Amino acid sequence: MNNSVTKNQRGAAVLLISVVLLIAVTLVVMYAARVGILDQRISGNELRHKVAFASAEAGLEQAATYLRANESLHDGNVADGWRDCTTPTDITGVFPCNIVGATMVFDNNTTGTSIDSAVDNIAALPLSASFLVKTATNTIAIGQGTSDDGTGAVIAQVSFVKTSLLTPGQVPPLMVPSGNLSGNFNIVPNPNGGGPGVPVSVWAKDTIDTSGANWKTCDHGEFKDGGAVCMDTKGDGLTGSSWSGCSCANERSNSGNVNSDIVMYPAADFPDSPFVYLFGDDTATPPDTLASLKPEIKALAEATGLVLADCTNLASAFNGLSDSALVWVTGDCTIGSNVTIGSRDKPIILVVEGELRVNAGAEVWGILMGLAEFVLNGGPIIHGSAISEVPSELTNGTYSQVYDESVFENLRKPDVNDQFAKVSYSWRDFTP
Repeated sequence: MNNSVTKNQRGAAVLLISVVLLIAVTLVVMYAARVGILDQRISGNELRHKVAFASAEAGLEQAATYLRANESLHDGNVADGWRDCTTPTDITGVFPCNIVGATMVFDNNTTGTSIDSAVDNIAALPLSASFLVKTATNTIAIGQGTSDDGTGAVIAQVSFVKTSLLTPGQVPPLMVPSGNLSGNFNIVPNPNGGGPGVPVSVWAKDTIDTSGANWKTCDHGEFKDGGAVCMDTKGDGLTGSSWSGCSCANERSNSGNVNSDIVMYPAADFPDSPFVYLFGDDTATPPDTLASLKPEIKALAEATGLVLADCTNLASAFNGLSDSALVWVTGDCTIGSNVTIGSRDKPIILVVEGELRVNAGAEVWGILMGLAEFVLNGGPIIHGSAISEVPSELTNGTYSQVYDESVFENLRKPDVNDQFAKVSYSWRDFTP
C-alpha cells in the first residue's frame, strides 16, 4: 500500500518537473525566436538606412558637381531657374524650402505650388533626388535618398560659399621676412603698392640687409633695353622676345641709396605669414593660419589646377593647360635654365613646399610662393611677384623682378580667382 502511494507521488513529481521544463524550454525557444526576429529587423533597418544614406550621398554629390559646373547659380538669379521659397505661402514649409535659412530653391517648376523638381539637366539617379537651395549667404547642395522599399529615408546637405583665391590687396614684387638684397639685379615696383601713386618694390621686416652689391629699382618707363621701354616692346612669354638686356636706366632706389619704395616694417607689423597674407585672412574669426590654410589651398590646386611632386615637368604640364591655374609642388622645385612658364595672358600661381630655385635664363609669369628656402640664380626674369614664407637670401647674382599689372588682372579674373569652397563643418545628414 505504502509502495503504491510512493510511486504515485513520484510520478506526479516527475510530471510536474516535466511540465515546468517544457514551459521553460518553450519560453527559451520563444525568446530566441523573438531575438532572432528583432535581429533581422535591426539588420533590415540598418541595411535600408545604408541604402538610403548612400543614395542621399549620391544625390548630394550630383548637386555639388552641378553647382561647381554652373558657378553663376550662386548669384541666385531668377532667370537661371531659381524660385522664391516664400511665395506662394503654401510652399514655405515644403521640402526643401523648409531647410533653415532657405530663401530660394533651384526648380524650373514655376507654375505649380509644390517643390518636386530635382536639379535639372542631369540624369536622375535611382533612389536619389538632388536639390540646390539658396540662403542669404550660402548655396546648399542637398541629396535626398530612399531605400529600395521606400521605408528608409535620409537627407544630406553641404553649404558652399564663393571665395577668392587671392586676397584682394596689393602684392609687392618682392616680399620676404628677412634676408639680404645682394647681387646685381633690377626690380620694377608695383606703382600703387602702398596706396594710389605710392610705389613698392620690396616689402620686408626691418632686419633685411640692403647694402649689398649693385641692385636697383626703377619705374616701368625706365626699365629699358637700348632706349626702348621693355614693357612696351618685349614679348609676353610666348613670342620668344628676350628680356635679358633690360635694366633700370634711371633709378628709384639702389644699394647705396634706399628710398621709400623699399618698405621695411617692424617685426610686429609685418604679416606673421606671407602665405596667409596672399591667400587668407588673419583677421577672420578664427584667424587663418599657415597650418589651417595650407590644406585648403592644396585642395584647391587638386580640384582646379595641378599638384606635382617636383618641377621636372612643370613647364609642359602648366603650358598644356587652357588657362591660368594654381600649381602646388609637394617637394623641391628647380625651374631650369632658359625655361619659360606662363605668359602675361596666362600667368601661374606656384606654391612650393620644399626649396624653390629658379635658374639662369628662366622666365616665369605669375606669383611664386616659396614655403621654404627661395633661391634665384644667374639671370632669371619673374614677371609678377616672388614671395618667401621664411628668411631667404634670394640671390647674390643677376635677375630681374618686374611687376606687371596685367599679370595680376588676369589672375583675378572670375574664372581663375573665384572658387567654390565647402563651408567647414556644414555637412550633416538627418532623417526627414
